[in-house]
Amino acid sequence: MSLRRKVLQGSGLMMGGQMLGLGMSFIRNIIVARLISTDDFGIASTFFISISLFEMISNLSVDRLLVQAEDGDGPEFQATAQAFQALRGAANSLLMFLLAWPFSRLFDIPQALWAFQCVALVPLIRGFVHLDPKRLHREMRFGRDVLSELLPQTVALALAWPLARWFGNYAAMLWLLIAQAAAMVLVSHITAVRRYAWAWNRSFFSRMAKFGWPLLLNGVLMFLIWQGDRVLVGSAYDMTQLALYSVAMTVTAAPTDLLSRASSVVLLPPLARAQNNAERFAELYGFLAQALSLGGIVVAVFFIILGPGLVELLYGARYAGVGPFIGWFAVMQMLRLIRTVPTTAALAKGDTVACFTANVARAACLPVLVILATSTRPLEWLAVAGCVGEVAALGTILMRMRVRHGLASNIAIIPAIFSLCATMSAGAATLVTKQGIGLDRLSALCGVLVTSFLGGLLFFPHLRFHLFVLMRKPTLLSARTDSRQQGP
Repeated sequence: MSLRRKVLQGSGLMMGGQMLGLGMSFIRNIIVARLISTDDFGIASTFFISISLFEMISNLSVDRLLVQAEDGDGPEFQATAQAFQALRGAANSLLMFLLAWPFSRLFDIPQALWAFQCVALVPLIRGFVHLDPKRLHREMRFGRDVLSELLPQTVALALAWPLARWFGNYAAMLWLLIAQAAAMVLVSHITAVRRYAWAWNRSFFSRMAKFGWPLLLNGVLMFLIWQGDRVLVGSAYDMTQLALYSVAMTVTAAPTDLLSRASSVVLLPPLARAQNNAERFAELYGFLAQALSLGGIVVAVFFIILGPGLVELLYGARYAGVGPFIGWFAVMQMLRLIRTVPTTAALAKGDTVACFTANVARAACLPVLVILATSTRPLEWLAVAGCVGEVAALGTILMRMRVRHGLASNIAIIPAIFSLCATMSAGAATLVTKQGIGLDRLSALCGVLVTSFLGGLLFFPHLRFHLFVLMRKPTLLSARTDSRQQGP
């Protein structure tokens, strides 16, 4: 099977699996949000914040190194990575337990102290995840990893209604998180090919630390970027406002997370293989930039036009307050998706510092967020500040890729400008149509998306070529791919 065909099949499998997984997570959150109060849902959001804090500030990304390193397929290398993961989980669990009281005081919810202590079980359990499904990405085998992600979401969805009805408050989300973590560990062991083992090779650990320290620092920045604003909202506003903010962020982030993860996982192996073939690397890079640009347009335009009405329809009238800022969140997520392109290319080159420098630029807007939150400005102001930060981060990483790796910035800049034009058209459409999900808004959505797709076919040569080959001449595609694999 040709590399291109493996990429296409892997993309379909990852997209399908993650779409189902994110869909089930989305439905789970809707069920819980409808059965508990907005204040309780806001408290439940703080559990995600605390878990994300310790996950992000201790992540050396050893699972990515298993794919990127030439000897990452070795049993001892994998066993060392698994031992590190277990130690990391135990350390995170202890720290979360010790910091439960400060967290409950920060958000002014002392009644939830016991829940923060119980949340500490989640990283401890996750530390025993088997990394074999991740290692199989090297062979473009994604099925086992999809199962290890999908089945735990199924368990959480099945338990959502009974637990929410039983507890009737934030405790339902707590036990859902613990059950999902346990199911994730169990399924990863069931789907593994190799026996689970631990080892401790100092040389391997040194390489993991060297590869992962920029990503670890990047994780600190990622927490400040993606959870720092929620910390500010939770501490400066009430839990209802945090619930609204979290719903808007979660709803818009779900599809972009899907596209970002799937494209990164599927295209990282072929990009890594082509890292010494400049022509092939640039071709894959261009295709990724143009494809994710159209994906970001679909997500952003959809939520700008239909987002407020959709959230009110799904979550109930209590969440109608997301209308003023959900569109800005959609633009922020689109920019984040575009930034996935140079980020994936940098990882394929082993340049983890690029991710860190981009997020330094993104986190530069944090002081502005602090000022806005402490002065209790409208929440849409925080979302606009986040969009400005994303533009700065994108410009920073594109400049590094041009200077250090010789990749022309316009490969990603042109799709980004095209995407921003599409979102401006969607914003204009909301001004001349009625609120809600009416025929006029549906017509505006279709009009902007069709125009964007036709424009993409006109201005995106890499995307146009691949679509043409897939629809008309699949044999030419395989032949061209095989010749590319042989190198110049």
